[in-house]
Amino acid sequence: MPGEPKASAPRTPADATPEPDARSGAWENADEEIKPAAGPSAADRSALQPIIDALRVPFGSLWDDPRGRPLILVSLLALIAVCGLSCFVLSLALIENVGRTAAPVSTAQSVAQAQPTLPITAALRVVANDTPVPPGLPNRLTIRNLTFDVVIAQPNDKGEWAIDPAAAQIAYWAAGTLVNYVIGLPATEGNQTAVASLRHGDLILLDTSIGTLRYRVSHTQTVKFDEPASLLDQSNPQLTLMLLGDSGAGGDLREVVIATYTDESTANSLTTLGAAINLGDVRVRTLSARLVPGANVGLPADQNYYQVNVEISSLITRVLDAAQFTAQLVDASGARYPVSEAASGADGGLGWTRGALSPGQTITATSGFQVPVNMPGPRLEWNFATEANNPYIARVTLPYEQIVIEPTARPTEAPIAEVSLLNVSISPEGNELRIVGTVRNLTSRFLPVSLRDFSLEGGGNLTALNASLPALPWSITPGETLAFQLTFSRPPGGQPAIFRMFDQAFEISGL
Repeated sequence: MPGEPKASAPRTPADATPEPDARSGAWENADEEIKPAAGPSAADRSALQPIIDALRVPFGSLWDDPRGRPLILVSLLALIAVCGLSCFVLSLALIENVGRTAAPVSTAQSVAQAQPTLPITAALRVVANDTPVPPGLPNRLTIRNLTFDVVIAQPNDKGEWAIDPAAAQIAYWAAGTLVNYVIGLPATEGNQTAVASLRHGDLILLDTSIGTLRYRVSHTQTVKFDEPASLLDQSNPQLTLMLLGDSGAGGDLREVVIATYTDESTANSLTTLGAAINLGDVRVRTLSARLVPGANVGLPADQNYYQVNVEISSLITRVLDAAQFTAQLVDASGARYPVSEAASGADGGLGWTRGALSPGQTITATSGFQVPVNMPGPRLEWNFATEANNPYIARVTLPYEQIVIEPTARPTEAPIAEVSLLNVSISPEGNELRIVGTVRNLTSRFLPVSLRDFSLEGGGNLTALNASLPALPWSITPGETLAFQLTFSRPPGGQPAIFRMFDQAFEISGL
């Protein structure tokens, strides 16, 4: 308007920063190029050029704008950081998983895996002298009147044991030796004397978790101090005893006592036929028993002999008088029968003990007893002592059943012969049955007798005839009585045998 002053463009101070034009986005002084305070050198630009080119491809015009480049770089750095963190977390997960596989932590789910397995004694069985020997963990060792508490030890490859040399009453068991028990004793003066006094046949007791095991000294041997491998052999049931802390006169040798397992029983305990029994000075073992019919050896009709064959071994170093040994037989009613010299030597018997029994000597003898034919069974007891009135005796139970002859009822038809059996016995060898009897001709004509007129049946099968006296066939005159002996193979035991002649049958039991 007239008279109004004209507006003039605002002036910008010389030191002020120019503002951008809102319409064009350009700076007011567009003709003046804004330069960075300090740019990269030529070498740096040449090194960065491949990266710049690579970034320009995906980001295009955004990279050409200098203001967008910081945003791109920050995004790339964030992406790299996220990838690195992911790799780190994945690595930790893998390491933790491997650690769990290699060494699982004891949790409620792994309790079943931590349960103990069955002990070796539940599966391992050893047989010595035809007797099963179940191994057990040892807890006490007895040598004569000395006892030792057994603790576990583990010798190293050099034969060294971790022991207390002053613990004289402690025995150290090499853990895991359950067949050949390897046991060491501290080499104290008393233990050295005890081990040195052991002789062949001396008894050593080892108490275990399954009972007391008995061993007899067999021999001694010398081994090197640093070679225990031979002592740990588990192929034979035995006890290996050594002194620990004494390497021997040579400095590298060790004396070892070997004692073999024995299945013998102790005095006054009732045992079975064939079991060895320890009586201190001697060891006795019953071998066999048999009944000798009195008719075979000239005894009265109501008497028999009963024989028990035995083996007696000396276990001491002095001479024993075998004539002092005593034995007796006890029947089921409690009646006692003393040893009979005649019964001990009858029908092939070896006779009772007499004379001297030298150290380490073993003798075999027969203890015979005269008994009634109706001696009650079904079991007898045999007793043995080294001298009269000795409280320590061997007791052995023996099965017994007397031979019984029971004829069957006579037939209703008139018989053609009368048959009687006088004696039935088993041969000394035990493999034959002998029948002695008579047959009388009841007819008015000659009576022929052949194999088809008699038989012996046992276990459902016919038994073969081995011999006959007189020789077959027989011809018996009217009214005549013929004595005969028939020898058959022994029928199987366990049930009666049936002997038949003509129309008569006899049951024979006790075979």
